[in-house]
Amino acid sequence: MKYRFVAGVLALSTVLTGCGSITAGRNVNSGFTHIENCEYADALESFQAALDSGEDECLARRGMGIAYLNSFEYEQAAEQLLASLAADEGIVDDMDFDTNYYLAEAYMKLGEYNKSKEIYDAILALREKDKDAHYLRGVCELAAGDHDSAYSDFAKAMKQSPRDYSLIIRIYKALAEYGYEEEGTTILQNAFDGGSEYMSNYEKGQVSFYLGNNAEAQNFLEAARSERDQEKEPVVLLLGATAEKQGDYNYAVSVYKTYLSEKSDSAKVYNQLGMCQIRQGDYEGAIESFKEGLNIGDKPMNQALMINQITAYEYMGEFQVASSMMDEYLKIYPEDSNAVRENVFLSTR
Repeated sequence: MKYRFVAGVLALSTVLTGCGSITAGRNVNSGFTHIENCEYADALESFQAALDSGEDECLARRGMGIAYLNSFEYEQAAEQLLASLAADEGIVDDMDFDTNYYLAEAYMKLGEYNKSKEIYDAILALREKDKDAHYLRGVCELAAGDHDSAYSDFAKAMKQSPRDYSLIIRIYKALAEYGYEEEGTTILQNAFDGGSEYMSNYEKGQVSFYLGNNAEAQNFLEAARSERDQEKEPVVLLLGATAEKQGDYNYAVSVYKTYLSEKSDSAKVYNQLGMCQIRQGDYEGAIESFKEGLNIGDKPMNQALMINQITAYEYMGEFQVASSMMDEYLKIYPEDSNAVRENVFLSTR
């Protein structure tokens, strides 16, 4: 029955198979550690070693699929994720739903929107109130040109969590990306008008930011920045972005530096500070900010920090330094095709 369709719906026994009772082996554990550290080539080697040594195939191929997905190799990702789902017939559990989400993402990246949608159909047949599946199916439907079905799914997602403003913002972004920004703006405005008494200052600041009400957003975010129980990093990043949108780079730099003087372990804030300094023409300051960010050792942020530092050296006219750093960058991130093209440019300078 594998990979068959039943009455036009992807067979749940195929798409949502379970991996049974799993005991991860040494190579599988090593592979997932590499994924956490964004070391995808090393992860693939570990998972292949797991397969070669007879460790759990379901987990090993799942890991390979995730590594390929993060390496932008979507066909291989889909192939391995399908193989993971086919490797065992155990009881469906949360990990199997998670694997299917990855598979749907791979199909989406490949432009195979119907296949992606079929997976969300199968998920929703078992979890009809899964707001993320409704949202993501809506994105698939938008990409495939089916606006009405997408809007219906977005409405169902919002009905499940009417005060999930991050979800509402994601819906706004999806609608804007596919040419329906006015419709997305209406959704945002309705959420603000109908829920402001329940919203935190940060949430009001977020919605105001995407509505384009920058002065209001700044006021709400400044209030949120002083609240004891509010997580500060996202507030600071958005407050700085609000200032940057208005061209007030000095204020943005002040916001970032004030935060870092109190809490100096945010690679994201160092990265945004550096980008802001580039816009000011302060390339030396930007390079220093990116260096400080890299010193934190935040693996998921290191790629952005490294490429932005290279960009700052280019703006300074330090092409030899930039070229040398690009060589090191490509050893770590060989899958970055844009950086490969940029390296060709640097080699001619």
